Amino acid sequence: MSKDYLNDFLAFFQDYYKVDGAFGPKPLTPAFLIEFLGHAFKDGKPTARNVLDARSKKQGKSALAGAVGLYMAIRKPYSEVYIIASDKEQAADRVLKAIKYACENGPLVNHAKVYKDNIELDNKSIIKAFPADWQGASGGNPSCVIVDEMHAWIHESQRRLFDEFLIPPQQPDGVRWIASYAGFLGESELLKDWWDRGIAGEKVSEELPIYRNKKANLLAFVDTGPESWRMEWMSDEYINEIRESERPSTFRRLWLNEWVANESAFVPQEAWEACYSEEVRLLTEGDKRKVVLGVDASTTRDLTALIGTWYNKKTDTVEVVFIRAFKPKRGFLRMGKPTIDLEAVRDEIVRLKENDQLDAVYYDPYQMASIAIELERAGIRMKEFPQTNQRTEADQQLYDAIVGGMIRHPNDPDLNEHIRNSIAKETVRGFRLAKDKTSLKIDLAVALSMSLYGCLKFQKHSGNVRMVTNPFYTDKPEGMDYHYTDSGEFLISDRAPLVHKPGITWRNCRHSNKGCPACIAELEAEGYFERDEAAAQLMRDAHPEHDTPMSEEDQREINYQLAAHRSREQGSSEAARGRHAIRSAMQLKGD
Repeated sequence: MSKDYLNDFLAFFQDYYKVDGAFGPKPLTPAFLIEFLGHAFKDGKPTARNVLDARSKKQGKSALAGAVGLYMAIRKPYSEVYIIASDKEQAADRVLKAIKYACENGPLVNHAKVYKDNIELDNKSIIKAFPADWQGASGGNPSCVIVDEMHAWIHESQRRLFDEFLIPPQQPDGVRWIASYAGFLGESELLKDWWDRGIAGEKVSEELPIYRNKKANLLAFVDTGPESWRMEWMSDEYINEIRESERPSTFRRLWLNEWVANESAFVPQEAWEACYSEEVRLLTEGDKRKVVLGVDASTTRDLTALIGTWYNKKTDTVEVVFIRAFKPKRGFLRMGKPTIDLEAVRDEIVRLKENDQLDAVYYDPYQMASIAIELERAGIRMKEFPQTNQRTEADQQLYDAIVGGMIRHPNDPDLNEHIRNSIAKETVRGFRLAKDKTSLKIDLAVALSMSLYGCLKFQKHSGNVRMVTNPFYTDKPEGMDYHYTDSGEFLISDRAPLVHKPGITWRNCRHSNKGCPACIAELEAEGYFERDEAAAQLMRDAHPEHDTPMSEEDQREINYQLAAHRSREQGSSEAARGRHAIRSAMQLKGD
């Protein structure tokens, strides 16, 4: 007896839906999944307008969601299927990617046109990854909406997007399919609302946690705990490996599918203790090592913490070799209130510079803005590190370095205490040290995070680049010249490219838009500035009515336009390079 694939979702899933990976090409359909799908579909139609597939990580939720979307698209002509996630990239990367694979490697290969963000079927149905734009979501007539990883939906605009993508009454057999594991208490509120609606319904299975809430027209499969590891690839060995490598709260949320608070101890204490090394030596007078300094500054209640790290090439680890904390003291400042004198912090940084033991300083500009200018004028490389996503990246990097044993420390009691006190807030971008979640001191940990970030960037990944006097504030030494690195940073070196290598000119030099001195010299030798000035004078002579004093900026822009036009006459590819070089040269010339 032939199967009716348009009215039997399980048959379609087993025979038509191809999946990638070691457990393909047909998806696994163990008994528990067959039972769940039996509750979700009847006679090929969804049994509820909303279905919540809330299972733990790596249970095939995204692949199943993709199958639902593809099935709903082929059931009826002119169907509209939308995939929405916390952002468009996530929607296209997970569920849509799974559907594309099924279309390109299964029986539908000749019946579907696959594009970057959408798929068109022969029956005029479409499947589309939708951007995170709730205002553009109105007016659709979806028969199916796939919502992927709702735990990351934490903003009001995302809730509005979800509200816009409801199944309209014109689609009586439509479904909104939600796939996600648990989120954070007090943060993933949209998912928590639907989660609670689900488990408030009637339990419809004796063996599985499947619930039906008739009022909300919702079917929910909420699988938690070790019992949720139902797919055969979830071996004991794999689970034990994950348990040892993940933070306890992360393991509970992702792998036990339990709701957790989004903050907890930053790192396991045993992981930090394992990073202690007797070989780590603190920086001393005459030491040839140079540190990248992290400064977490304060003037009142908190400490001002300075941490210096150094990359050890031999061990391929970052070592904590400088630790200093300034405590608030009562004095004449602020009417006798406890205050940190930032001049003492400045003097300590200058001392390291004078001892030739400092590469760079990473600092929070909130408290350090005033003395940072003085330090920069003194030739110290100052790098602002504000409270942005970069801070989350640094904190996550510190966590990874500690857990991975890539950082070594001298067992300083104050630093140990601050690491132990640290509370981390888990965000969608990673772990973030949260001062507002603890009344204990964590300033040294914050400074270490900034220092490690800078150390890896400027010592490990850039070949120990030597930081030198800022050319904007001081004169360059005799016999030296400015040099611009690939990242656009200023260095002073006697190896600056004053003359190009054979075959290199300002037209093909990759440093031309960074003020390469050799490019400037070639432009001057070719008389670009003189010709441009002559052309501008001709324009002024031809139009005396506009012969009024012109600002340097306007004059520079006219010169640039003339020079760019001349370059276009020499060929389009050369002109593209020439315009960058000329603009850079003209700006430097004008400055």
